[in-house]
Amino acid sequence: MAKLFVVSTAGKDDINRANMAMNFAYNAVKNANADVALMFLGRGVETLLKNSGNSKPMLDMINNLREVNIDVMYCSVSLKGLGLNPDIIFDGISNVMGGVETAKRVDTGYSVITF
Repeated sequence: MAKLFVVSTAGKDDINRANMAMNFAYNAVKNANADVALMFLGRGVETLLKNSGNSKPMLDMINNLREVNIDVMYCSVSLKGLGLNPDIIFDGISNVMGGVETAKRVDTGYSVITF
């Protein structure tokens, strides 16, 4: 079984690329039975803002990812670097240190796919 670590760096100015990352992750599970984790890194954490204009469709997609057992996370270092705090991120999403998480995933056999 393929192990994919999908990393989205697309911010609020590039929602189409963020959607592509999430759709790729979802379809890798549904159509290829892959083991998938998804991390939002850098400006990608903006995809997870509760108060954004497109928060409802984003939350729906995040919930779809969770339903197929995709581990969804964001980089806490990126969040801090953007001057944001965890209170404005959708509930239930794990925060990780992006570089550390990527290294752990690679060490356990994941291939990294970036969007």
